[in-house]
Amino acid sequence: MPDASTLATWGLPGLFFVAVLAGSVVPVPSEAALAALIYGGTPPATAIAVATVGNVLGALTLYVLGRWVAAGGGGPLGRWYARRREKEGPRMERIEARVRTWGAPALVMSWLPVVGDAFVIAGGMLGVRPVPFIVFVTLGKGLRYLFVALSTAAAM
Repeated sequence: MPDASTLATWGLPGLFFVAVLAGSVVPVPSEAALAALIYGGTPPATAIAVATVGNVLGALTLYVLGRWVAAGGGGPLGRWYARRREKEGPRMERIEARVRTWGAPALVMSWLPVVGDAFVIAGGMLGVRPVPFIVFVTLGKGLRYLFVALSTAAAM
């Protein structure tokens, strides 16, 4: 994977691409690409919007995976998730319990590193409706990118 400075030369399409990957299970530096673009002169509001939309689209892939696994499918991805769930049993159970208790608003936590993906998959597995899913995931991920943008602007 290219470093943040290379991604910055790709501009907003590069940021979008990286944000989609980061929203799925691929660990890539979408925050670093966002900061590099803002540092390079891209308007923060534009960069935040592009990164948020890309990241939410990436999260939708995990949501669909969760729905698919819950319906008894998933193939190799379903087996991967089952292994991950066994390995991280107590953590996954706590996340699923939070999503059951709080419903779609718990998906604001999707911005968290590592466990954010588990919130997204749990949302799909537990049948959170698509519109509330998109609203709360967008809120969580957008706030994360806003924080990164404000931090970058303050450091300039």
